[in-house]
Amino acid sequence: MSLREQNKREKLERIRIAASELFERQGFAGTTGRQICDRAGIGTGTLFLYVKDKRELLMLVFEREVRRLYREGLHRAEQATTLTDALMALFAGFFEFYAARPELALEILQELLFRELGPERSGGLSLEFLQHVEDLIRSAMARGELRPDIDPSTAAVACFAQYSFWVPAWLGAGLVDRKEAEARLRAGLELLVKGLGANSRIDHGPKQKESR
Repeated sequence: MSLREQNKREKLERIRIAASELFERQGFAGTTGRQICDRAGIGTGTLFLYVKDKRELLMLVFEREVRRLYREGLHRAEQATTLTDALMALFAGFFEFYAARPELALEILQELLFRELGPERSGGLSLEFLQHVEDLIRSAMARGELRPDIDPSTAAVACFAQYSFWVPAWLGAGLVDRKEAEARLRAGLELLVKGLGANSRIDHGPKQKESR
């Protein structure tokens, strides 16, 4: 790595740390770009060489947290004996993270759900999340918990859709509190897993009468 590239990486890390600390302390809305620059020790113009705006900076901060939550969640999932427990172990860290910082959580959800997602950041994080869910499903298939004929990618989307509904229903719409959101998520996952289970019957519809 050239000295120039090393300096760029170090400066970006200072920006990320400064933004993370200020967002945690003052909230997203209460933090200005000037404050971030002052804390990171850079000029205002330098900030926008790295990110387009403050919202992209939020996702830069969140990206680091997400990868930590993935690692911790997947470690917990390794101890689970059922697919539902493994999925809940993966999702649990995000519930904890959002509950501890609800104002930031709403901003993050708005970025993830309603803003155009670039593959290099927000969109990539969502695809990575979905891939982890698919990997857990493949593990469940390998140990015989699920039918061998299901498509893991389709099943992953169905499971992830449960999470993607109940988190905004809790944080955004206020339809449920956290406890009920987690309970409803588990119930939905259990229903899906039951339908995909190794002992579930595949209904191919009414049999056609043989012509004579």
